Amino acid sequence: MDSNRLKNCAICGRLFLQVHTDHCLDCYKKIEDEFELVNDFLKVEDNRLATLAEVKKATNVSAKRLIEFIRDGRIFAGDFPNLGYPCNRCGKLIKRQVLCNSCFDEFATDVNRVLKSEQLADSMVKKSEPHKNRGYWHIKKSK
Repeated sequence: MDSNRLKNCAICGRLFLQVHTDHCLDCYKKIEDEFELVNDFLKVEDNRLATLAEVKKATNVSAKRLIEFIRDGRIFAGDFPNLGYPCNRCGKLIKRQVLCNSCFDEFATDVNRVLKSEQLADSMVKKSEPHKNRGYWHIKKSK
C-alpha cells in the first residue's frame, strides 16, 4: 500500500485511501447526494430564477457547498440569472472566480505597482554599488 495516498478526510477527519477526492467514501456520497438534490431543484423551470439563499433554503445544502459546486463548474451559474455568490472583497454578486472584475483589476494594478517599485529599488541598488563584486584589484586598477 502507498502511504502517500493515506489522507484524513477534509470533512470528518477519518483516515482513508485517497484516489480521486479529498473526502472519505461516506462524505463523498453525502456531497454527491447534495449535488443531486440541488441539480434536481434547479432543473425545475420555476426554480431557474432562484438565488443562492433560495436554493440553500429549499435544499438544506450549505451556501459553502453551493459555492463549491459553482466554482468547480458542476453548476454553471451562467445558466441561472440570479444564482451567484459574493465577491470576497466587495460582496458584489459574481458567478465565477473569487473576485469581481473591478476588484480583480484593482488588485492587479496594485500588484503591478509593487512589482515595478521593487524592480526600481533593485536597479537603484545595483547602480549605487557598481564595484561591489569586482574585488580590490579591479578597483585599484581603475583609479
